Amino acid sequence: MKTKDRRDFLKFSGLVYGSILMPNIALSNSIDIDNIKWDEYYDAIVIGSGFAGSAAMLSLLDNGIKNVVMIDKMPYLGGNSAYSGGSMAVAGSKLQARDGIVDDINLHIQDTLKSGKNLNDLELVNIMINDGVKTLDWLIDNGVNFKWVSRSGGHSVPRSHSAGAGSYITRPLQEQILNRGGKILTRVIMDDILYDKNHKVVGIKVREKYQFNFERGYEEKNNESGITKYYRTFGGIILATGGWGADLKFRQIFDSSLRDDVLTTNHLGATGYTAQKLINDNVKFIDMQYIQSMHVTSQDEGGFGFAYRWITRAYAYGMMVNPKTGKRFVNEITDRKQGSDAILAMNEKGLNPPVLIMDINGTKTVDIEDLNRGLLVGAVKQFETMDELIAHYNINKEPFLEQLKRYNEYVELASKDKNYKDPEFNRNFSDYKGKYIKIEQAPFFAARPGPKVHHCMGGVKTNKDCEVYDNDMQLIQGLYACGEITGGRHGYNRLGSNAVLDCLVYGKRAGNTLAKNYNLLRG
Repeated sequence: MKTKDRRDFLKFSGLVYGSILMPNIALSNSIDIDNIKWDEYYDAIVIGSGFAGSAAMLSLLDNGIKNVVMIDKMPYLGGNSAYSGGSMAVAGSKLQARDGIVDDINLHIQDTLKSGKNLNDLELVNIMINDGVKTLDWLIDNGVNFKWVSRSGGHSVPRSHSAGAGSYITRPLQEQILNRGGKILTRVIMDDILYDKNHKVVGIKVREKYQFNFERGYEEKNNESGITKYYRTFGGIILATGGWGADLKFRQIFDSSLRDDVLTTNHLGATGYTAQKLINDNVKFIDMQYIQSMHVTSQDEGGFGFAYRWITRAYAYGMMVNPKTGKRFVNEITDRKQGSDAILAMNEKGLNPPVLIMDINGTKTVDIEDLNRGLLVGAVKQFETMDELIAHYNINKEPFLEQLKRYNEYVELASKDKNYKDPEFNRNFSDYKGKYIKIEQAPFFAARPGPKVHHCMGGVKTNKDCEVYDNDMQLIQGLYACGEITGGRHGYNRLGSNAVLDCLVYGKRAGNTLAKNYNLLRG
């Protein structure tokens, strides 16, 4: 799709969804400040409590903005971030140096642009990746403990820094927020942004004691629970409400292939409710047609599940085959888009899922607790012999054994030449602590990957400082955005672990920008 066409795509989508995107519209929520009975007064308000929102909130406190609140519509904190994989892609870190991993910022940028088909906003990508190390250090200073570095699909080298699940990042940040006097509220949903006659953000209309409806497919616009309140803000608001992968109707406006029966890794609160409000407010959106499925989830469990840690490592240190042919069908370490597309093309609508295999040495690269969770729910299985594994998955035996022999030969060649790529799928191979891992030593382990809707690459258009544009490309004073609600960073497809980087770098940056602008205003 041509650049102009994709930038104009949302105009059509807005009409379909019942929103008219027109310049210079008169906002129904422009108000006379003196006629509002404000219930609360804040210097700044953060909406959303995941990676981006938590980073933004802590950044505000770092910059001396004390009268701040972070709200979340759910009865729990963290959204998708809290139970995500929680891996953050960073190039040039001390942890990489510790593990002997050679990496650099330019290589990370190249990988990101390649996956995004150069549809990314280059300025935003450069900032995101160049700020990675200092953001990682900031997280460590605030109590986050990163344990290991692994390789995610589409990355040239291992650079995904993991603390464990995403909550191992959000919780320390939220503890810091509370310890430093920040205010956090759950079950508070934002219904409207309130502007003065000059289109400056002056507050929000919310409902407290909101009761989210957990029925899959329920349309949030029909939920009228809660008590209406008005929050005044003097410095502005930061939107960090995330994506809409769980909103069955909203996502299909932009990608009709994401039918109601297509599962998602997202929590049910990942709806398009806020995005639709912003569309109505003439906020500019870009790249909305790019919605990513993730291929590190299991066909054999719902939601994000528990097998993803093992599957992620197996793509780096294992082999995936079509059981009917017994052969590989894709470069296992490809990016999420190509990996998902390849699986969906061969799995016969879920009736013939692929089989991903590692031996005991590959499986030892997985944290034992993560492995046990996958085994416990049956999404990862263990076999004492390869014949048992072949029989269990009804794999075409002879072609498979020939494929396995070739695969191990490729690994052997890679151990002698780090630049070697296999002749079948142009795959390169990573060592683990100096050793290249074949599939040859029992016991053997396997899982069946099944792609699920995971990430929305499109969203609100911002400048490098997280300030939000309207459809006339004018900045909206007092409105900031960060995280998955924004677009431009990832282009056509997001690399694994780049979302956590995006959320944290730009969450921190949004807080810095609001604080800087507000401090200038106050003199």
